Amino acid sequence: MIRIFNNAIPVRAFTLFVSEVALLFFCFIAATLADPDIGDLNVFLLYDSGALRIGIVVAFVVLVLFFRNMYVQVRVRSRLELFQNLCMIFGIAFVGQGMIGYLNRDWIVPRKVMLLGSVLALVALFTWRLYFDSVARSIATRRKVLFLGMSPTVRQLARYFEEHPEAGIHAVGYLEAGEEHGGAASSDPLPRLGSIDALDDVIDRFEPGSIIIGRRGDIRPWWVEEFLTLRFGGIVVEEASSLYENMLVRKCATEIWPSRLVFSPTIGPRGVGLVLQTAYSFFLAALLLLLTAPLMLIAAILVRLSSPGPVIESELRQGIHENTFHRYRFRCATASGELTPVGKLLRAAGLDRLPRLFNLLRGDMLLVGPRPEHPAYAAELSRVIPFYNQRNLVKPGLTGWARIHCGRQEQNTLRELEYDLYYVENQSPMMDSLILLLTMKLVLLPNDQTEVLSSGSAGRSD
Repeated sequence: MIRIFNNAIPVRAFTLFVSEVALLFFCFIAATLADPDIGDLNVFLLYDSGALRIGIVVAFVVLVLFFRNMYVQVRVRSRLELFQNLCMIFGIAFVGQGMIGYLNRDWIVPRKVMLLGSVLALVALFTWRLYFDSVARSIATRRKVLFLGMSPTVRQLARYFEEHPEAGIHAVGYLEAGEEHGGAASSDPLPRLGSIDALDDVIDRFEPGSIIIGRRGDIRPWWVEEFLTLRFGGIVVEEASSLYENMLVRKCATEIWPSRLVFSPTIGPRGVGLVLQTAYSFFLAALLLLLTAPLMLIAAILVRLSSPGPVIESELRQGIHENTFHRYRFRCATASGELTPVGKLLRAAGLDRLPRLFNLLRGDMLLVGPRPEHPAYAAELSRVIPFYNQRNLVKPGLTGWARIHCGRQEQNTLRELEYDLYYVENQSPMMDSLILLLTMKLVLLPNDQTEVLSSGSAGRSD
């Protein structure tokens, strides 16, 4: 794993992405050289917006590759399936070029360049994917980790590594770190390799690259010198909570220590980031409101004609610093609570939430942030879940890090809290951009099960 914009990304996926961007640029530039209608390459690239045109094509192809999960599943399961996917992707790219041409013909590449470049790129990506897969399989070595102590966090990590070999980590087992050294429980996903006294023998036998401390409370003062010796010897020693956060991109709620919240300089959002987030949320909300105004007008008329009552209703929600606000939506039900035909249509299409753009303009919400809860429900959650109110350090959002990782079929408040706390600590414009891109993917492909959803199971219907 490597970290880009505070997010863990598999090294293979990142390497494949960068290499394919370079390949696409090379293929379309080669097609430009082969086009007899283009006399000078430098003139075309620098003075005829050629670099911009090719960049738009490359960005569009990469975006479709992303939407087709080609950077989630990097292994080649079938050559025929790979070829069909690439053909479809470049077919969509041709359609995209046609749509862009209606906006501005100066933004599209010449027809011959598009045709030849797409053929070259299809062959190049197909060949490169096969070669990359064969090389990845031949060097499929994973970093070995040894756990010191067993805990619920260690169990989650062990299962995650077993289900996600692309993480590049192999858990060899664990050593019992507590004072009682019983046998391994049948539910433990790792083999018990002995007690802490056998640490040197286990290191010699398995040669782990990292030692993960399962429970901080198990650490004894006299272990510090040995851990320092291991670190100088090239063996990384870290806590399970840190590895959990890096791998699963969420905080471990059961491992949060009060001292870290008190003394951590990054637990809250940064001032500059908040100013930028507020600014682009306002302008994007104004733009979306302008674009959807005709649709909202039609929806308002249909709601008014469907049944008596207000067109827009409000719901009390908790915002930043536990302040409350009224969140808007189109009314979808009658006074008795029965959904109207128009209400069913609006909810199925998600159009009942369009009035929330007014909440963005008022500053109650932002584009990205935690889910705004009902004040009474939030008060109960803060009573039973430690640190729950830390999620209120930022304004709630229309979408968020928790929402793109958690489904809506089942409630899992603790997991949502872990994602929300991770977002509060790592909030940045780049992370917001990633969240908006993944949200757009989920809106366009609601039935698509991608890797970003696999670690989450549930949330409330909102």
